Amino acid sequence: MTNKDNREDHEGWRIRVYLHFLLCGVLFGCGCCEPKRLPIPEPITRQDAIERYNANVNAIQPFKAGIAEWETEFIDPDGKKRHYNESGNKIIYHPPSDEGARPRLYVEADGPAFTQDAWVVGSNETEYWMYSVLGEFGRWGKHEHYGKDCAAMMPIHPQVLLEFVGLLPLPNEPPYPLYKVRAETYIIEYIVLKHEGYSSKREIIIDRRTNQPREINAYNTDGLMILHSELKTFKPLAEAMLPTEIFISFPKEKSFLRLKLKRYMIDAKNRDALFIRPKIIPDIEDYQQIDKDCEHE
Repeated sequence: MTNKDNREDHEGWRIRVYLHFLLCGVLFGCGCCEPKRLPIPEPITRQDAIERYNANVNAIQPFKAGIAEWETEFIDPDGKKRHYNESGNKIIYHPPSDEGARPRLYVEADGPAFTQDAWVVGSNETEYWMYSVLGEFGRWGKHEHYGKDCAAMMPIHPQVLLEFVGLLPLPNEPPYPLYKVRAETYIIEYIVLKHEGYSSKREIIIDRRTNQPREINAYNTDGLMILHSELKTFKPLAEAMLPTEIFISFPKEKSFLRLKLKRYMIDAKNRDALFIRPKIIPDIEDYQQIDKDCEHE
């Protein structure tokens, strides 16, 4: 074989490889370019599962993430269904500064054509708030009253958002949760006993391959699901892994929130102004404290 033949054969090989990857890109569903799934490791103990979950939470640094896409549907305070599907803006998260303190969260979503804030959710150590310029309403409350009968519901609650996105640590003391090992997942169940034998439940479903949560669910005392989240496509930030695709639904209220995030970055800026609850919101007259009745108890 001549040098010319060798060059032609080599060039033909390069062309065949290029066409192969090009075809895989066009026919993405064919599976020829899909990475092989990791093997399922041996089961770990309940304690190990909790410690790995909490180690990831504790490793999360202050971060900023861009919102590539967002969609939400909920019932506003006037009973009207609201549905928005847009893109743009950011999430700011700062972990607790001291043991026992609450993390701080600020989520801002752009309205149509970036003309206004569609909605904002915020939380600091003592208060939380949510308002929507499109919906023309705002609500706020105090953490100390959260969950009380005298406190009304928040359409999008920042504390719930933190818990169901996997940013809050799991309890690690008695009574120990139930623990189940399935073919591809671990299931951690926290049971809260109520009067007359009823109980509510938190369920954390963890992928055995990645040790990351797939789903987090909450059930009421009648066993009906009241909260459900799905977390996908985790990306690294320093020593932690964070989801970039988030879906949270409230089946009873027939509402949901979907986020697709981009550009996780360590956030070293001073964000104190964002974590202060606004006293007045321009263009919104309906701005109320949802747990005002609790102040008199």
